[in-house]
Amino acid sequence: MMKKQLLAVMLCGALLTGCGATAVPQQNGSGVSGSALEQPTVRRVDLDDVSFGGCASLSLAGNLAAAKAGDTSYEAASDKTAFAGSSEAAWQRLLDGKLDAVLAYAPSADTAKKLEEQGISLVEVGTDALVFLAGSSPEDDMILDWTKQDILAAYQQDSASGWTGYAAAAGSDSRRMFAAVFGTDATGVTMQSGADTLTAACSHTTGTVCYTTWLSLLQNGKPDDTRMIAVDGMLPGDTAEDGTSYPLTVPYYLAVRPGLEAEEPVMLFYRWLGSDAGREWLASAAVPPAAEEIGESDDMTQAS
Repeated sequence: MMKKQLLAVMLCGALLTGCGATAVPQQNGSGVSGSALEQPTVRRVDLDDVSFGGCASLSLAGNLAAAKAGDTSYEAASDKTAFAGSSEAAWQRLLDGKLDAVLAYAPSADTAKKLEEQGISLVEVGTDALVFLAGSSPEDDMILDWTKQDILAAYQQDSASGWTGYAAAAGSDSRRMFAAVFGTDATGVTMQSGADTLTAACSHTTGTVCYTTWLSLLQNGKPDDTRMIAVDGMLPGDTAEDGTSYPLTVPYYLAVRPGLEAEEPVMLFYRWLGSDAGREWLASAAVPPAAEEIGESDDMTQAS
């Protein structure tokens, strides 16, 4: 609905412009080394011959990248890609030879070792962020300003903060991101299903707190009756005068299957997207067109 589109349009221009390109390290399995990749001449990738996919949370960035690689529209590219599930599942599909190119968050240590053993190198191509939303009444949409400790307090059992934290499902990318940026996991509200303890879904009512990834929020829009929570006075993409930035960010990576020749189109694109020019293009491409061009659709995935 239009409320979601206007949120993304207003936030994107102000926030994503802060994601400027920097020197791009090349990650080899479990470590990161090297300097910025060279910027090769890119040739069109045939998306009928190259299987492109990754995790669901990065489908916006991934389909934009696939559209660029295939020199086609976002809609045409998304019909040929496979962005679903978690990053761990996506890396496994690459290891199993089911995908030729994968866009996903950092793999676990065990998966990174397997990728390295197969000679698969990851290149950092972008930055995502964990963002928090507070349930609110329809007339109350002012952005809240919390610290990381305020957020953690809402996720403590029997919290006295007055807020109740809801977590993402165990094993999901946003749950792993929470553990990475806070240094600890939090189950949030749980429910029983027979002998199983499950993660409860957030109701988005007043007093609730939940989280998602920034790119997912841009793609899907902000849920009704929620408001953004700034962390230490900042939102994704903000940079303070002293150089500090939004504290809950994580990189994401591109990798291609082993055995490809250096001058194959998909390899050229891999090297270009990991270059300064490629990273800068991807950061700016995620900004949607003006709201009036989107119309009434909930779809926030149109390429710029």
